[in-house]
Amino acid sequence: MGQLQLICDEILIIGADALVCPAHKHLIRGRGLSAQIYDRAGETLVSECSQLPECAVGEARITSAPNLPVQYLLHTVTPQWSSGDQWGARGLEQLRQCYESVLELARQRGLKRLLFPALGAGTNRFPHELAAHQGLEALHRARNDFSLITVCLHSKAALADWHRVNTRFYGRSTSAEHGS
Repeated sequence: MGQLQLICDEILIIGADALVCPAHKHLIRGRGLSAQIYDRAGETLVSECSQLPECAVGEARITSAPNLPVQYLLHTVTPQWSSGDQWGARGLEQLRQCYESVLELARQRGLKRLLFPALGAGTNRFPHELAAHQGLEALHRARNDFSLITVCLHSKAALADWHRVNTRFYGRSTSAEHGS
């Protein structure tokens, strides 16, 4: 059985087969974690991304991960949170599709250790509890296809939200928090 862990740490120093990168549809430097990844990876990543087709919301693309402690980047375009208005349900479906697309691409490539941020909960402003519900649903279904899936949160408050959702809907906690 594969392991799913929730941690609080600096995501760009953790080793894995692949890191999931929140992406801009044109696979250019975005904001937040995307900007940090592009800054570390440099021109090699920019050049590689320029050769790929546009990535729609919910789709995924794969590139190398220069200057990062992972082999690959799995890019996915997350939807913007619309504050729960009439388009909110569609945004939640699209967010779940981001996870499913990344997981399918990782399966196709034979990747076993995946590192996820809280997709959608950064600059796209999904509340962590909603983002956690969408992410954990997909990750729990796929966990046996991978040896380790890590969701790395940027704050203890976010980690607590993800643990709360995980315990409530999946009846169990995951590994303890790390880092700051």
